[in-house]
Amino acid sequence: MKHAQTTFLLAFLLMLCAGSLLAVDPGKDFLITLDGSKLTGEIKTVAFKQRKTQISFRNDLGTLYTVDASCIYGFACEEAGEILLFESKFLNGEWQFLKVENKGNVLTVYTSSERQLQFVGSNQNPIVVQDQKSPQIWLQFEGEQPFRLYRFNFRGVLRKKMKSHPELARRIGRRGFRYKNLAMIVDSYNRFHQETL
Repeated sequence: MKHAQTTFLLAFLLMLCAGSLLAVDPGKDFLITLDGSKLTGEIKTVAFKQRKTQISFRNDLGTLYTVDASCIYGFACEEAGEILLFESKFLNGEWQFLKVENKGNVLTVYTSSERQLQFVGSNQNPIVVQDQKSPQIWLQFEGEQPFRLYRFNFRGVLRKKMKSHPELARRIGRRGFRYKNLAMIVDSYNRFHQETL
């Protein structure tokens, strides 16, 4: 009788240990499917190209997939110790991944660039295979399509888009509200919008 209880106890403890070993570190990278599900794994390659934007993704079971931007909502990956979020957007007739720079309730800033990142290992930094000189800035107001924002016309575009908050729109282009302060402008707009609700 004691032998059977000891065997049962050891088997039970072994199952607990095995379950906790499998639960450790499910992966920092993940995909977000079109229906909002989260699939964990490891992003192997991110190819930002004009015609074929896609990622290579190895799921937790070890299966490698190549996924086009049109097939997922977005993904997250770790680069240099920082978690980067990307969303799939349909821009100028093509699907692209835009990096989320500043996510707000009504206004979000994205960047995009043509580059390819190669992830050689889970603990190693990615290698940039191809890089563009400077990132493109994109803005998206809630319920609208993203649009590219240029340094030379940002004042006129933002003043027009932010006319519902005239006190903020008047500041665009002045000290503290210039192109280089775009993150602060977006935060201010989201805050102004929240306060008026």
